[in-house]
Amino acid sequence: MKNDYNIEHIIEDFYKKGYTSFLNPNEYMNVINRLPKKKVNIYKGYIDASKVIIYNNIFPKIVLCKIEFNNSIRHQKVLRELYELGLKDNTFGDIIIDNNIAYIYLLEDMFEYIKYNFELSNIKIISIDSIPLDSLEEYKNNYEEIELLVSSLRIDNVISSLINTSRSLVLDKFKNKEVNLNYNVISKNNIYLKEGDIFSIRRYGKYKYNGVLKETKKGSMVISISKYL
Repeated sequence: MKNDYNIEHIIEDFYKKGYTSFLNPNEYMNVINRLPKKKVNIYKGYIDASKVIIYNNIFPKIVLCKIEFNNSIRHQKVLRELYELGLKDNTFGDIIIDNNIAYIYLLEDMFEYIKYNFELSNIKIISIDSIPLDSLEEYKNNYEEIELLVSSLRIDNVISSLINTSRSLVLDKFKNKEVNLNYNVISKNNIYLKEGDIFSIRRYGKYKYNGVLKETKKGSMVISISKYL
């Protein structure tokens, strides 16, 4: 029911403003199926972007924010700071990390707030600027390819093998709402992964399940997983 309410609210917002906020893939599929396809356009910041904006003839007001640090930075650290500043998922798009630079797609009215409030402990910010929106159009995500031996495709089992921890500790992550599957927080640990599923584990990163590579004689499986870098 909550998800239906959110989708209806997004559609109502679209008709009011002429464009949506940033949508994750699940939201996008639910919204696009309810809109007249001939009258909408899709904005993606770059080829592999996960989040998109649906708009009609009114192009959305978006800023590509570039933050340069004095040291290398991790995606999770930038994301955590955005949440701590109170930003909601629909106010920012994909985050791209390139060594000591973070690029963030933002709704325009978020940029000034980020510029004067974004800070990280132990890492100095050299500059925060807006750059041309098409600067990263040809960018493609970098992945670490992982082959993993698992006894089943149940998500708790895969995560336990992936982060090399006990099943009981993995169950705590579900209870604490630290696991996302296809951009939705999940509390059930008995879901089986399907090819193409994207999942994330707080403090461990974001992953894509690619499928089974081979089965062993003992009934286990070698699976392929891509970790977003």
